[in-house]
Amino acid sequence: MEATLPSSDFTLLPAAPAPLMQLRRALASDTLKLKRTAALRLTLLSGAFPVLITFLIFFFKGDIIMKAGGSPWPRFISTSWQTAGTLLLPLFVVLLTSLVVHIETKATAWKHLYAQPVGRGAVFLSKLLLILALNAVALLLFTALVLGAGMLLSVLRPKLGFALTTIPFETVVWMLLRTYVATLGLLAVQYVVSLFWRSFVVPVGVGMGAVVATIALLQWEHADKIPYAAPLGTSMAMKMVKGGGLEVAHELAKHEWYSLGWFAGVLVLGYMLLLRRNVTN
Repeated sequence: MEATLPSSDFTLLPAAPAPLMQLRRALASDTLKLKRTAALRLTLLSGAFPVLITFLIFFFKGDIIMKAGGSPWPRFISTSWQTAGTLLLPLFVVLLTSLVVHIETKATAWKHLYAQPVGRGAVFLSKLLLILALNAVALLLFTALVLGAGMLLSVLRPKLGFALTTIPFETVVWMLLRTYVATLGLLAVQYVVSLFWRSFVVPVGVGMGAVVATIALLQWEHADKIPYAAPLGTSMAMKMVKGGGLEVAHELAKHEWYSLGWFAGVLVLGYMLLLRRNVTN
């Protein structure tokens, strides 16, 4: 008598979630993990320091700064933006990417994460989207603080003339958009570095070293190709015009196009390498 094997109905096994569903689950999980973390606090507070510095300068030395006349808004906005873009904004992006990725590293949860019914692509894209969103929130809060601090000065120091002149909203919006683009290149580099070095110290050290090296190379003719130099280049894009106004070009500069190139190229390369990597923790 011929033996028969028990039949197995593989159609009853649950199907793998669709890619979009995987991404939604991964993004919901990453967002939940973000609560009460240093990354969230950094996002909410990072814009306050450069604005506070500029506020104090205008509060105590505003009479000297505005001695030549003109609208105080252009000087206040440009000073705040240059203070942030010179050093603080690149360092913020370095710390933000490292802190978000370190949530999994600290809990030694990478192996458990990849064992879930979620592909590596969803994990990679989820954390990237979260970092991009936090970066956007931080820049929006910084812009709101700049405008709010100027309005506060119009009350505390009315002689400076903040209340007598209009806010250059169009310039502020364009600077906000261009600054965000300028951060994308270094954000991608730091994200991939943080994924491959399962440590908080190494990515932060790499990022800080790159920022310092970039400042030393600013006079180099090819400095605009360095992703860590892009935020500074954009912060210097605002120009004072006759009558005390403030203008910025309504198009991306060369260094911002390079930033987009770095963003696309590094992420593609990083994802391809991630697919080949063995999970060790």
